[in-house]
Amino acid sequence: MDDELRAVGDRIRSLMPVGLSQRQLAERTSMKTDALSRALNGQRGFSSVELARIADELGTDLYWLVTGEADPHRVRIAARHSWDASQRLRVNPGRPRDDELLSQVAETYAAAFPDGPSPSEPLPDSAQAMREVLGRHFVREYGAVVEDRLGVDVVRLPMLTTDYSLSIGARAVIILTTTPYWFRSNWSLAHELAHFALGHHKGDSEPGEGDEAPADRFAAELLLPEDLIVQQDWRRMSEPGVAEFLWQTGVSTKALRNRLASLEVSVSTEVVAALKRSTPDLIRANAGEDQGAIGGVKQLIVRQQQSAARVFPAALVDALQRRVEAGAASPVYLAWVLDVPVDEIDFPEPDDDSEFDDDYERVLGARPSGTDLEDWLATDSQSAE
Repeated sequence: MDDELRAVGDRIRSLMPVGLSQRQLAERTSMKTDALSRALNGQRGFSSVELARIADELGTDLYWLVTGEADPHRVRIAARHSWDASQRLRVNPGRPRDDELLSQVAETYAAAFPDGPSPSEPLPDSAQAMREVLGRHFVREYGAVVEDRLGVDVVRLPMLTTDYSLSIGARAVIILTTTPYWFRSNWSLAHELAHFALGHHKGDSEPGEGDEAPADRFAAELLLPEDLIVQQDWRRMSEPGVAEFLWQTGVSTKALRNRLASLEVSVSTEVVAALKRSTPDLIRANAGEDQGAIGGVKQLIVRQQQSAARVFPAALVDALQRRVEAGAASPVYLAWVLDVPVDEIDFPEPDDDSEFDDDYERVLGARPSGTDLEDWLATDSQSAE
């Protein structure tokens, strides 16, 4: 009896729901009952096809079934959903278009971290606790502060139709579409942080539509906490005061309008008028001089440029550079991250007999292949029936 094969069987047994017999599992995975029984007891090997079918049937991860460990490259995705008033539900029609870019991000992480990226620490599970970690004026350098203080990677990419949060192995990654509308990006970052803080990336299924409303509530408390709202004298606030508040909190006129309404806060007619304007229009009209609360139009443009810039985490870029310089990763990944032609990347030319020759022509695989699984699990004497 092979202990490793028996361990695979034990993991399968641990996931079989009450009422599911071995005979039923065998039928659903196109196996013979006797073959499944012997495989569960470590007396024969599972084929990779059998394991894949069992993983699908039990709703679990193939990598975990084989190794007993979390897949360091497993990807779970949560997306911002827009509200479709006609259908009265949240939708993400751009997901098929975005999947190629999301896959490219995951492959780039696999190239940079072949053993998986370092895990992120658990996030504070309340918006108030997260604000305390981020600090008082975190929206000024929002993405950088999130990376430094929460250990969550922030990527900004053009051509995405919406924003996403990914768990790559145990690493939390947020991918934002580049946009000059920094207030939208800020809200998305808070919303995606909520998916991690609220545990929506845990388990075997990806975060879904039902997780969107709780994430929005978390984002509202993070960016517009109730205690901060009630401290303001909204019945006497002027238009410049509204603009300054929006600038300091990093939100839109719409977000603030909705938050005031949800908290049933009474406001002046001037506040009502100000919140009917678009956010860029209101901020620009009240930007003032360079020494003002907002810091002038120059600071507004700086914030727009930061939100619209293509960005990857420094740790990811550094890891890629080191592996490319060592000849262990294709320069194509580094060129894509830096947004430059691959010809501009310096990398060692492999010798004819170099062990790294093929690294310039293939994507580094993160998961065990079907052949690897077959070789590891099955032997000539314990071949699958």
